[in-house]
Amino acid sequence: MTQFAVISDIHGNAPALRKVLEDAKHRGIEGFIIAGDYAISGAWPDECIEILQSIPKKLIIRGNEERYLENLIGKDQSNWTDGQMQISYWSYRNITPEHLTYLLGLPQTAECETNGVKIHVTHDSMGLIGDSELEQFGSPNIAERYANKEVTPESLRRDIHEILNHDPAFLEKVNALEDGVYVFGHSHIQWSYKVSGRNVLLVNPGSCGLPLDAIRDSIPYSILTITESGETSVEEMRIPFDKKGYVEELKKTTQYAEANIWTKVIFRELLTAREHMMFFLKFVNDYAEKIGDPVRPFSVETWEAAYEAWDGDK
Repeated sequence: MTQFAVISDIHGNAPALRKVLEDAKHRGIEGFIIAGDYAISGAWPDECIEILQSIPKKLIIRGNEERYLENLIGKDQSNWTDGQMQISYWSYRNITPEHLTYLLGLPQTAECETNGVKIHVTHDSMGLIGDSELEQFGSPNIAERYANKEVTPESLRRDIHEILNHDPAFLEKVNALEDGVYVFGHSHIQWSYKVSGRNVLLVNPGSCGLPLDAIRDSIPYSILTITESGETSVEEMRIPFDKKGYVEELKKTTQYAEANIWTKVIFRELLTAREHMMFFLKFVNDYAEKIGDPVRPFSVETWEAAYEAWDGDK
């Protein structure tokens, strides 16, 4: 039997990453599959990269957030004066050049074979199952669906399977996949799906650094098991995590000072385990259009004024 700890979407949250790794190692797991997004939103991206580099047995890829850092290479930092991109600027400045080179050198996808089973790793599910995940139970959908409800891992798992089992487009896509394990992240929602009668397994471990699955006070990762005979299964783990304490630590960092609005929205996401950033970005865009501001990325003045108006609506 071979086991892997499956982790994704760390987003600079080194304390959460350490918790997950400690739990996995306590369970005797030596192999790791890591599916992208290591910086932006948490204040310890450089430490996260250092921790990941130290893992000896891993299959690791980059995510979509790494692109924001890549796009800043060689740019004139004197022009970094807007409000919207402050978090990207801060992250870029707080990752060593050596660690950034490592991060941007990671592949977009990866594959390996264990006990005769192919494992495919990509950052998001779009190339596998189209928009079935993001349109039906992406983080904005989860936030709206469970706005005032308590959510348990069991109830979320049941609801997602109900959605997928009645989605013809998903069933057509998933049944067209060849046998194997398909690992991805990106949505910040933990879920998995095993095709009945076949050895096709989809695994999204959720976000260990910024979970948005409406389950409070814990962080997720998944354990993938492949038996000697090639049977696959997944166990969805939830690790207790002091999110309030983590928020207080973030308040002490230069990120909080230099990317204040973004970090405040992240506080709300952490403490509610629900999407807020996408709703805020839409609000800022509507606000800018209302005041006749065409500048993009949003200026500091518009960014901060929009937050005050948005926060005042809560």
